[in-house]
Amino acid sequence: MTRLENSAIPFEAFEAKLGADDDSALWRTALGVLAREFVQRHREESGNADWAMMVGACSHWQRPHQTRWTAAGGFAYPEGYRQRFPKLDWFVVLVYRDGQFLATAKLPGKRVKVLSVAIPSRTARHRQAAVHARWPTESKSVLFGFRKVNEKWKCVATSDEKSRGPVVTPDYENAQP
Repeated sequence: MTRLENSAIPFEAFEAKLGADDDSALWRTALGVLAREFVQRHREESGNADWAMMVGACSHWQRPHQTRWTAAGGFAYPEGYRQRFPKLDWFVVLVYRDGQFLATAKLPGKRVKVLSVAIPSRTARHRQAAVHARWPTESKSVLFGFRKVNEKWKCVATSDEKSRGPVVTPDYENAQP
């Protein structure tokens, strides 16, 4: 694994915003998986445009207990409001420059490629979570299913596995620099 694939998310930008009911271990794991996906796509499509990730917490999913995403044993389907991206309670903007994520107050312009991510809140009381991610240029969102296995969060499913293959949760503790 190269250093670029291990691009660290500045987690301190999220720590102050997380509540007592939010599992910081899930956030770290989800941000690690999403950062890897983001960097891979950046490599494939780069160009001169600015790239960013807008990551936030969502506490109000539309009908979360009546609709299921059946992958890997099932998850509450993270549907937003009226066919839009889920409403975020708060968010952090991360701009990607020179192989690093930098937390900023706002997006750096109008022509930015943004990956929007909604992570469910109140995850400390649950053993599974579905994360909703969307690029503005695509008509479909990608869902990432996380499950707590042996007290560690792992990405166990993605909604685009058939076209892209499975996402493997990075093991940052044992990664080579």
